[in-house]
Amino acid sequence: MISHGSIPLLAHIVLAGGLTLRILYRKLEVNTALAWIVMLVAMPIAGPVLYLLFGDRSLGGRRLKLGRRIRTFYQNAYGVGGADEAPLQSIPEPFASLARSMTVESGFPVLARNGYAILTDPGEILDRMRRDIDAAQTSCRLEFYIVEPSGRVEAVLEAVRKAAARGVSCQILADDYGSKRFFRSPWPRRLSAAGVSIVRSLPVGVLKSVSKRSDLRNHRKLLICDRTVAYAGSFNLVDPALFKSDRHVGSWIDVMMRIEGEMVDALTCVFNADFLFEQKGADLGGALLRPLPLEAQKGRRPRGSALMQLLPSGPEMPHPTIHGFIVAAIFNARRRVRVVTPYFIPDQAVLLALTSAARRGVRVQIIVPERLDTRIGQYASQASYDDLLAAGVDIRRFTGGLLHTKAVLVDDDITIFGTVNMDLRSFYLNLELSLIMYDPRINNALGAVLDAYVGRSDVIDPDAWAARGSTQRFLENLMRLAAPLL
Repeated sequence: MISHGSIPLLAHIVLAGGLTLRILYRKLEVNTALAWIVMLVAMPIAGPVLYLLFGDRSLGGRRLKLGRRIRTFYQNAYGVGGADEAPLQSIPEPFASLARSMTVESGFPVLARNGYAILTDPGEILDRMRRDIDAAQTSCRLEFYIVEPSGRVEAVLEAVRKAAARGVSCQILADDYGSKRFFRSPWPRRLSAAGVSIVRSLPVGVLKSVSKRSDLRNHRKLLICDRTVAYAGSFNLVDPALFKSDRHVGSWIDVMMRIEGEMVDALTCVFNADFLFEQKGADLGGALLRPLPLEAQKGRRPRGSALMQLLPSGPEMPHPTIHGFIVAAIFNARRRVRVVTPYFIPDQAVLLALTSAARRGVRVQIIVPERLDTRIGQYASQASYDDLLAAGVDIRRFTGGLLHTKAVLVDDDITIFGTVNMDLRSFYLNLELSLIMYDPRINNALGAVLDAYVGRSDVIDPDAWAARGSTQRFLENLMRLAAPLL
């Protein structure tokens, strides 16, 4: 006979046991699985609720099922896919083999005909975006984690409104959480009145969290005009002089790349897939996708010859491709590894790759901001410094603002550039977008940007760091515990 008092305990055992079995069948990393199991057992109500909200990385079965199909549709429509091995002949091993494996994973091969310009000044970035939107004749597509309608950004949004008013097909896909100020402002109504199609990416809501994890975010930053020019990188559509000025971390420092050539179509494939998933009423279950306009490219392709490969990543992909590529690239470094990222919370695989590279004589340098916009991120990032410094890694802290650029440079051969931070959220949870570039010229050009960062950075002295207070050590180790639960 079961007493009324034992019913809650029995319910807890059944629920915790069922979720524990789910965790075991997901084959998570051991520390992540153990952390969740302990939480489920120790916290009768909060543990299961937290797991249901944040434990799974799923975007929903529908998106996982149709993702590859939609990307493949546009890769074929734009002629992006294919098995052309010619560009790989100039890529040294083992990076050529890595490029082949990424082609299999993502469907995007190495593309050879690309021109580029590296932009570091926020005023120039916003001005060139505005000018390209003003020049657009057929389409204008924007996809950003954060759209903040203030300061110099308003001129860009006004350019989009005018483009739509003159008949250009304009779409804006903005993350529902990251761009909440945009959605609460008058701008969506103004833009919609002119004909701009505005869609919330990964909308947040209590009911939606039942079918998919509620804190997954679209972290991509992308602008495409007429399928002739695109912008990709770490720059959100914000005015860095105004954005989060109340956090007292200084102006946000970013890099954006303006791209022409074959890569523009590859980026368009990603945008189209993301937009169709979120657009209300899009018939994704029919016999054929409802494509966005397959307009012809205007003008001729540039004569650029930069080798680039697109790697979208996130829970919409079957495997954590960007994490595997970064780890493999660092393990295969022979001379130098340089990492710049605002949020540096590496897992054991990345930490092992960096420390082993340093111990075998590779010059490893990590550049991070002196101050972050979150205290949790600040302490969690610092938790790995002891191991890195002991291995001989050079850690620099940028003092000129919140350094938001994300890049990994390996030897003279590989550059990984885009939206990915060196943390578990970027590796596994966010929708991210990376450009992998097999071009020494790009490596050298971005290396010069990193040199400028180093000139405004303080080096962390191992002895001084070892002498920091016990309270700071405790907070670092405490915040580090939260990382596996991501």
